[in-house]
Amino acid sequence: MKEKAPPLYLITGIVIGVLLGLLLAYGLFPVRYTGTAPDTLSASAKDTYRQLVGKAYLYEADSGRAFSRLALLQDADLQAELVKQSQQLAAEGTDTQAARGLALLSAVFTQPNLVITPLVTALPAATQTPALVESVTPTQGPVEATETPVQPSATPFATFTPRPTATALPTQGAPYTLVSDPKEDCSVGAQEGLLIVYVRDANGDGVAGVKIEISQPGGGSSAFYTGLYPEIDNGYADYTMAAGETYNLRVGIGGNLISGLQMPVCSDGGSSHSGSLTLVFKQQ
Repeated sequence: MKEKAPPLYLITGIVIGVLLGLLLAYGLFPVRYTGTAPDTLSASAKDTYRQLVGKAYLYEADSGRAFSRLALLQDADLQAELVKQSQQLAAEGTDTQAARGLALLSAVFTQPNLVITPLVTALPAATQTPALVESVTPTQGPVEATETPVQPSATPFATFTPRPTATALPTQGAPYTLVSDPKEDCSVGAQEGLLIVYVRDANGDGVAGVKIEISQPGGGSSAFYTGLYPEIDNGYADYTMAAGETYNLRVGIGGNLISGLQMPVCSDGGSSHSGSLTLVFKQQ
């Protein structure tokens, strides 16, 4: 006995219904999420969240509060995420404040007692209220001026407005100076074309969160920071140089300009390869 095929209009109706449902669900009435937890955000939204936390840390200088906020993202390796995003922002140059804040927060993992100088927002200056106002009362005789006391305002004293600090780095002392001439490394296994910088305080300890400015071959400059590789050294930072280019470098605020830096070209028998260049800076 031959089975009867379902009517064509049923199949057509099902297809049209599915298409209309998809159009309504994704086009006209998409699902909108509100009040969700930070760990449910998209990857790009999480990056924005970290940027805001990093910038807030520069103004609050409260690492406990910053890490409480970051813990809501439930990152598997929070320090790795901070280092990666800080490097990305520093390379792009789009948000240097967030890059610095994230770099400092990553350094707190190995320096729990790290203290920074917070950026301070200026407060509105208090207005001065005159103590007395002279009023004139018309009379039949000579006009006399009387002094009428004015009630004090709600804020009788001027508010002190602190001056904002220039940067949110660990307390700055003397400028960082180059300890010795740049050291070339042509050994086998050395990372080729790498400019390595170590920044140390007066006691010889590595300092995280120090800004290093370097000229760009095509003009302009970029910045990178110490403290992104705490497994190496808190004061460690590196930059990949291009062959045949000359770089100028400055470490921290008020540091001397180190010019004429080039990637070493090393000879190994009949062949040549690129070497690395190491500079050590220290507070005097």
